[in-house]
Order: sequence, then C-alpha cells, then structure tokens
Amino acid sequence: MRLPVLLLAAVLALAFDLGGYPLFDPDEGRNAEVAREMAATNDYVLPHFDGLPYLDKPIVYFASAAAVMEVLGPTETAARLPAFLFTLATLVVVVWFVRRRWGTDAGWLAALALATMPLVLAYARTTIMDSALAFCTTLAILAFWDERPVLAWAAIGLGAITKGPVAILVPLIALIPYSLISGRSVRRLFPLAGLGVFALVALPWFLAVSHRVPEFPHYVFVRETFERVTTTRFHRTAPFWYYLPIVPVAAFPWIVPALGGLKNWRWAWLARRVNPLAQESMLLACWVLGPLLFFTLNQSKLPQYVLPLMPPFALAAARSLGDGIGAGRRTYAVLAALLGLALVSLTVWLPAPISLTPAERAAIPQAALALGIALLISAALVWHAGRPERPRPALTVMGYALTVIAMPIVSGGLLAAVGEDRSSATLARVIQNVRPTLKGVDDVEVVGVSAFPTSLPFYLRRPVLLATASARELTSNFVVDYQEQFRRDSTAPLRPADYWRSRARDCRTPAVFVARAGDARVRAQLDSVLPLLAVEGKYAAYGPCAASSAR
Repeated sequence: MRLPVLLLAAVLALAFDLGGYPLFDPDEGRNAEVAREMAATNDYVLPHFDGLPYLDKPIVYFASAAAVMEVLGPTETAARLPAFLFTLATLVVVVWFVRRRWGTDAGWLAALALATMPLVLAYARTTIMDSALAFCTTLAILAFWDERPVLAWAAIGLGAITKGPVAILVPLIALIPYSLISGRSVRRLFPLAGLGVFALVALPWFLAVSHRVPEFPHYVFVRETFERVTTTRFHRTAPFWYYLPIVPVAAFPWIVPALGGLKNWRWAWLARRVNPLAQESMLLACWVLGPLLFFTLNQSKLPQYVLPLMPPFALAAARSLGDGIGAGRRTYAVLAALLGLALVSLTVWLPAPISLTPAERAAIPQAALALGIALLISAALVWHAGRPERPRPALTVMGYALTVIAMPIVSGGLLAAVGEDRSSATLARVIQNVRPTLKGVDDVEVVGVSAFPTSLPFYLRRPVLLATASARELTSNFVVDYQEQFRRDSTAPLRPADYWRSRARDCRTPAVFVARAGDARVRAQLDSVLPLLAVEGKYAAYGPCAASSAR
C-alpha cells in the first residue's frame, strides 16, 4: 500500500493552495476571463474575451472552467481546477493501462512518476489547455496500444476541440513510425468506426462556430495551423536545440531511471518485430522522438508543448525500476546533490542579469533553500535505499518523488510574489476602491491606453475598453486579423488610439486609464492631464477623470 499512499500525497501536492496566488498574465488571465464570460452569458459555443469572439483556442478548457465557475464562482481556484482534474484523469488512465499490462505496482509507480515531474506539476496548476491536451493524447496512444482504436479516436476528437490539430498530430506522429518499425499495419490506425467517432466528437462544435463566424475555418487551418508551424509571425521562435535542456528538466527526476534501459537499445531494435518487450521499448521511444522532432522543426516553440511527452518517460521509469530499484541511482544522486547545492547557494547569491521585483528577490532564497534541502535529502535517500546489496524500494521511490511533492508547499511565497508582478489583481482592487470616493457614481469606466492587463476584466468582473492602433494588446490573433470588422461595431471595446484624450477631456462619467508602467511616452501624456492613481506590477493607473480631478 506504500505506492498508492505516495501517489495520494503527490495528488494532494498538485492541488495544494491551487487558488492561493493571482492569475498570471497574459495566458491565465485571458483564459480565466474567457471562461468567466462564458459562464456569465451561458454561451457555451462561441468563446468571448472582453466581449469579442476569441477563437485562438477551442472550447473544451473554457467550457470546463466555466462550468466550475457556475458552482464556485469566478475565482482562481475555479479557473485552475480543470487543469488539475485533467491531470488527475491522466493519472487514472496510466494506472488503468499499466496495471493491466505490467502489474499493480508498476501501475502505481508509473502514475507517481508522472505526477511528480516538474512540467506536469506546473501545468496541473495553470489555467491553460495543455494538461487537457496531454490527457487526450495519452488516452489516445494507450488506447491504440491496447487495440482500442475507436476509444483512441474519441480521445483525439476531444483533443481536437481542446487545442486543435496538434491533438491529431501527436498520436499519429508517434504511432505511424512505430507501426512501420515494428512491421504492423498502418491501416489499423484508421478504422471507419474510429474516424466516425472522431467526426461525431469534433465536428459539431466546429460547424456551429463556422456557422456563426464564417471566417473561422480559414483562420483555424491556415492562420493558426499552417502559418504557426511554417512561419515566424507568432514571435515564439527559438533555436533548433530549444527543447534539449527543457525535456530533461521537465521529466526530472524520472528521466534518469527512464533512460536506464538505453543500454539495451541494440537488442530492442533487432527484436522489434518479434519480441513484445522490444516493441514496448520502440513505442515509448517513438512516443518521445516523433513529436519531439516535430516540435523542434516547428517555428513556434513553448515549454508546455512537450507536456504530452511526459507519460512515456513515466512508463519507461516504471519499467526500469521494476527490473531493479537501483537503476540509475548513482547518476541521480550526483545530479540531485549538485542541483541541491546550486539552489542552496541562491540564498547568498543571485545572478545579476535576472530582473526581479523586491518581493521576488526576497522570496527566492527561502524557496531555493527549501528545495535545495529537499534535493539533498532526495539524493541521499536514492543513494542509500537503492544499494543492490540491501535495496529498499519504498524509500528509493520516495526519494525520487520527494522534491516535486515539496515544490507547491515551499514555493507559495514566491508564486504570490510573481503573481503580484504578473497579475492585475491588486490594480483591480485599487480601481474598485475608487467608486466609493465618488458620490452618486455607480461604476467607473476603465480604458487601457495601448495596454491591456488580460486578467483585469476577470478581477473587475466586466469588460475594459482599449484605445489601440493594432489591437495586439488583447493577445488574440483572431481579433488582430479582423479588428476593422470589430471596430465598426459601436458596442465592441476597441477604440482608436487617441480615444483616451477626448474621453479624459470630456469626462461625462468618471474613468480610470491604464498604461504600461514602462511606457514612458504614454505615461508622460497621461501625467500631463490626470493624477497618478497607482503603479501596480507592470501597469500604472491614472484618474479618475472628473471635473474636479482633471488638471
């Protein structure tokens, strides 16, 4: 029963203080606001952000978060809870599959390994779609492996309306090479019943949105898929080797035992067509290398793109440790000890080039010291308990899992400090406190001046106007592409770039104006006509404009 208890501890760590820090802009703030507007309008078909159609991502995560908000209200916990639940569902799928194939202990161990990887931890606690995508791709690949192609295509369909065509690509780019290498038929991946189920799951939402927004098919297939892969227009380019340092950190510490089986690669290759164990190794390798090659060639790169590649590392680690609990113990002990000492050193030294707020600079040493000590304890446990002469499997596994389980518990102060810098929660409170000081005023309008904190509408519980020349501040390529069409609608929040001047001058009703704290030109113009209200994080607020406050 020790492995289930450890897995329970890991799951509790994933959920620890889920809403204890503000939403991070831009992604968390924007996604949470889309879900809030969906819950407020009960429009579970067409997502909206600040009142405008938001079609940069499909519906599943937004609808899940909106449904939670219907129960819990629009809070940070409600926004992040679907990511945690999708991660939990992925762990259940891993336990279900591995227990049937490799035994009960291997199932619990594989799920524990997956739950205690840093990248899995991070995105189980983030208002973003990648944890839901990882659930869909994991279920699809394991269902194909288990000869259940209809279930696999249902999962792919759900993934397609979670994050688009990448949900189709990841399973197929892993399984087609595996089929060719192992001598299996590629056609078995495409049964008519499976394709029919995919269409049944994915097409209704796509057709419904296309009916309401005729530009949607061109946008999703050309702009968001083809151009994102082949061009640098999305400003997410990175070097060819971008993922080489990210993958080891993302899958740490379990990548160490997972790679322990590489010494048998020649045997696995030679026996790939006849030996089931060799075929399992080939599938896990294809699950990592196929998608990783695509993401490397892709012009758009972000760390979370490799989240669907974490399950094969967890499965490989469970296989390796099942053969011998001491696999890779020396390598891990050395790496963990060195990394632990490096983190402890941050208590007396922080690299000068790192730009930090005072709160972040104060929080980092405490979190680094705690994680450094956890790593040193982890290294000692794995080294001692993994000795071949006196192996202690439970302690070894605990050593591997310890550091990531500790992360959410010891990093609360740092997350709060980062949230204060990267969120508009405090700015929203300042703006909300303006209303009681103005007698007879029901509400204060908020206008972004070439600036748009994406979480501000979420915390204000209402839209924010935006005076902009490009609309890029909304972080929506769809809005940027069709901004002229939206500007013709008088109810849309987009305004001309100099709109704020006439709004501040006439000021029939009070308004607060928000600019980037580092935008010296815009702030100088605002400072000449309005009092500074506050500087919070990356944004500054001016106003409220009123006859008594305008200079």
